Amino acid sequence: MHRLLKRQLRKLGLAIDKSPQQKDWQVFIERIDQSYHDTDDARYTLERSLSISSSEIRNLYEEKLQDSETRFRMVLEKTDVISIQGYDREHRVTYWNPASEALYGYTEEEALGQTLEELIIPPEMREQVRTAINNWINDAVTIPSGELTLCKSDGSPVDVFSSHILFYNSKNEPEMYCLDIDISIRKQYEQKILHQAHFDSLTDLPNRFLSLDRLTQLLIEAERESELIAVLFLDLDDFKKVNDTLGHEVGDKILIKTAQRLTAELRAGDTVGRLGGDEFIVLLSGLNDVSEAQPIAENLLAQLRNAFIIDGREIILGVSIGIAIFPWDAKTPSELLRNADIAMYHAKDQGRNTYTYFTNEMNRDVSSRLEMEEQLYTALDNDELEVYYQPKINIITNEIMGAEALLRWKNSLLGNISPVDFIPIAEQTGLIVSIGQYVLTQALNMTAHWQQAYNPQFHIAINLSPRQFRHSKLISFIEKSMKSAGVSAQSVELEITEGLLMGGDKHIADSLLELSKLGISLSMDDFGTGYSSLSYLQNYPFHVLKIDRSFVKDMMFNSKNKELVQAIIAMAHGLKFDVVAEGVETEEQFECLKQLNCDYAQGYLFSKPIPAKEMSKLLKQNMNNL
Repeated sequence: MHRLLKRQLRKLGLAIDKSPQQKDWQVFIERIDQSYHDTDDARYTLERSLSISSSEIRNLYEEKLQDSETRFRMVLEKTDVISIQGYDREHRVTYWNPASEALYGYTEEEALGQTLEELIIPPEMREQVRTAINNWINDAVTIPSGELTLCKSDGSPVDVFSSHILFYNSKNEPEMYCLDIDISIRKQYEQKILHQAHFDSLTDLPNRFLSLDRLTQLLIEAERESELIAVLFLDLDDFKKVNDTLGHEVGDKILIKTAQRLTAELRAGDTVGRLGGDEFIVLLSGLNDVSEAQPIAENLLAQLRNAFIIDGREIILGVSIGIAIFPWDAKTPSELLRNADIAMYHAKDQGRNTYTYFTNEMNRDVSSRLEMEEQLYTALDNDELEVYYQPKINIITNEIMGAEALLRWKNSLLGNISPVDFIPIAEQTGLIVSIGQYVLTQALNMTAHWQQAYNPQFHIAINLSPRQFRHSKLISFIEKSMKSAGVSAQSVELEITEGLLMGGDKHIADSLLELSKLGISLSMDDFGTGYSSLSYLQNYPFHVLKIDRSFVKDMMFNSKNKELVQAIIAMAHGLKFDVVAEGVETEEQFECLKQLNCDYAQGYLFSKPIPAKEMSKLLKQNMNNL
């Protein structure tokens, strides 16, 4: 028995080679080995000694063997690593070591005489276990070692690695031993790692990997049943502003509540997952008509339109939803997700807080955008970008006092591309940094030329995007470029929009202050079209206000617009700001602005944006007319 038990324990030791108890197990095996080595050595020595009688040899050998048995049993009784149980032909407990008591919760007295099945085998496994043991005893069909989930005395489950020994004693009766090691902690870690690999750590929703896997299964089932699948791509509106202004902790709480609202509103069998950031996915299965997705999308919109109450603060965001349908819009998970994403961005363009179904036209728009992005990467190297200039007029003197630098792009493949189309792409891809440096350098060099040739007081206005402002070397580059061109800071005006200020970023505030201290003028562009312009004027060092063209365009036909323009001019002058009116196209508008004491005007009445050579001609002409 002991040699068989030792051999099986060795096998089990190999099976748990990486367990934390490896060292204890090795000591255990070494003790067993040493016991048998001691016995064999003694017998060999005694048999070689002719001076000792055979009875004495037998007595000494049996004494040695008894010592070995004692040490072996002590090891079995003392080990707290391996639960060892013995069972007879009827599967009743004949041996129960202390480790078994610790693992399963039964004392030796409680366990002895009980059947294996009723003691620790779950009900659903009992018949299978009986059959396996009987096949082993009767037909020598070995029970393989492996992982099992058994029962403790309180009914709770326990994961073990179990190995088995079967031999026949001197009475030819079968004896079976089970050797179990508790692997519950390892199984818990495995389950935790598996969960982390498939579920989002913040919301506990299926992550991108699991969501796409479920979508794959849904598509297989939908194709078999001739049903439709709807993929809803959701993105929270203005979520970035929450993170920037209130912090990521508040943002995380909103994401958790969003996940809870989405889960609560879905049907049984539908899936909601988090793709990352503020992007979620909803999978609707078993649809018979595309219209069935509409009420669900509308309900989700309504639920997410309700205010989030976070730390006593009421936050309203809304959500944009894109919908793609299988098999109409795509037939693979990745294509469906991509098309739903495209539809979501179209919903953003439609004003947000709405849903949009995917169309082929959207796909064409995305393809066009991707082509434009590809061409934009080489636009600087291919000398396709050019800086145009639109003059600014002193309303009192009619003198060209400066110009705004505006970028134009002419591509050999795509033709002339509007800044409205390519500037957002440059911003999103980060190309705006290098492009912005090109515009700044060109504009400053031309300013130096025009100051020397035509007007020493000539000012240049240059637009800066939010991405440029976040570049760490922006200010040093501006200083270096002004010095290289020979242009003073007083001749430079940087135009920014409210979007740059909405996050309340301290870095941006510090940069604006530093630029102002250099002597550079700061201009608030498109004034009147945002939400908090007055507070920005109070908190940031602006010098110039630009009235948006929408006010100028309608002020001759709308008395309220005219009064707004008048109020803006009066307020700006009260704050010691200069005022520039954009979009001046008629003499009537120009005369009205003059009566309202506006300082400068810019628009097609004087000139559209023109290349540097034409701007030189216009400056020369203007100088001769004064």
